[in-house]
Amino acid sequence: MNKKFYLVLTSGVIVLFLSIGALLARTNTKDNSYTYLSIFSNVVHLVDANYVEEVDFNKVMDSALVGMVENLDPDSFYIKAADIDEYRKDLEDDKNKAGVGLTLVKRQGMVIVAAVEKGSSAEQNKMKPGDYIRTIDSQYVQPLPLYKVYHLLRGNPGTDVKVSIFRSALEKPEEFTLARRMITKPYTESYVVQPHIGYIRIGHLLPGVETEVENKLNSFNSQNATKLILDLRGCTEDDQATAVKVADLFVGEVPIVQISGRDGMIKKITGDAKIAYKGEVLLLVDFTTLGGAEVIAGALQDAGVAKTFGTRTFGRGGIQKLIPAGPNWFVLTTQKYLTPKGKMILTNGIEPTIAYKEDVKSVDETEDVDHMLQKAIDLLRAPVQKAA
Repeated sequence: MNKKFYLVLTSGVIVLFLSIGALLARTNTKDNSYTYLSIFSNVVHLVDANYVEEVDFNKVMDSALVGMVENLDPDSFYIKAADIDEYRKDLEDDKNKAGVGLTLVKRQGMVIVAAVEKGSSAEQNKMKPGDYIRTIDSQYVQPLPLYKVYHLLRGNPGTDVKVSIFRSALEKPEEFTLARRMITKPYTESYVVQPHIGYIRIGHLLPGVETEVENKLNSFNSQNATKLILDLRGCTEDDQATAVKVADLFVGEVPIVQISGRDGMIKKITGDAKIAYKGEVLLLVDFTTLGGAEVIAGALQDAGVAKTFGTRTFGRGGIQKLIPAGPNWFVLTTQKYLTPKGKMILTNGIEPTIAYKEDVKSVDETEDVDHMLQKAIDLLRAPVQKAA
C-alpha cells in the first residue's frame, strides 16, 4: 500500500473516531480512543504486509465501520457518503411505495421477520415472525443495512418480488413470490372473547390509536367486561407520544417511561390520570412486541395494573439520530427507554410476568389457532389475582 493512501486512510479513521467521540457526548479522557486507533493502525500494517493478495482498503474500511456500529445495537448503522441521498429519498417515498407486509429487524447480522401484516402477500404465503431472510430477488441481504433491505422489498403496486428464507423447521431455503400492495392498516381490533372478557389488539401505535383504544375500553365498560386481554404482539410501528397516551388509559398519574441519554440525565414522562379501564388486564407480548409497545408493557407491569404473558419482548427501546461524520453518516441510538422502575428496555426487552411455553409436539402448523391467546383466556377464567 502506498504511503499517500495509508495517510488518507488513517486520517479518515481519525476524523471518524473524533467525530463520533465528540457527538456521543464528549468521551471521557480515561476512555482513550487513541489506544484503539493504534490497534487499528497496527492491523492495517499487518494485513498489508501479510495477506495473500492485495487488499482493497476502501472496502475493508467500510466493513470495519459497519461492524463497529451494528455491534452497538440493532438500530444503529453506518451510511456511506454515496448512499445518503438514497437513504433520505427512501424516507420521503416510504408512504408512496407498496410493500409485502413484513416488518424486519436485525440481530447478530441476520435479517429477521419481526411481524407479518394481516391481509398482506407475506401472510397469504404463510411467512412467520422469526423467519430469516436470505435473499431478495437473488441478492443476499445479510451484509445490507435494514434500509437497503426495505428498499429491495418495496416498489410499485402490483409488482412482484422474490424472497427466500430460512426457517428452523425447514431443511433448505424456501422461496416465495410476494406481491407488492398498498395496505390499509387496521390499527386496532376488538371483540368480547368470553363473557366478561374483552380483547383488544393494537397493530400499530400511530397517532389517533389512543382514541380508538379509549372508545373500545368504554364499550367494554358498558358491557361489564371486567377482564381484558391487551394484545401487543406484532406491534412494531410506533410513535412514542401515542404509546404514552395508550399507557395513560390504564395507569393514570404515575410515571410511564423514563428517557436517558449519554449525559446520565433522566427525563420522566408521567400520565395525567385519564384512567379509562380499571378491570383486570393481561398483556400478550413476545419477540414481535417492539418499541412503543414495550413502553406500554413496562409501564403497566411496573404500575402493578397488569400482568404480562408470553415471551421476552424484542428490546427496541431507543431513540435514533442521523449524525454526520466526515463525508459519511451514522444512525446512532442517542437516548434509551427505561421502565418506571429503571429497567432498560434497549436490547433487554421486557420479561413477562407469566412465561408462555409452547408445546411443540401438540402444535399443528396447518391449524389456524392462536394457542397463546387460548391460554391467556384460560388464565383470565381462573380466580382473580392481583397483579404483581
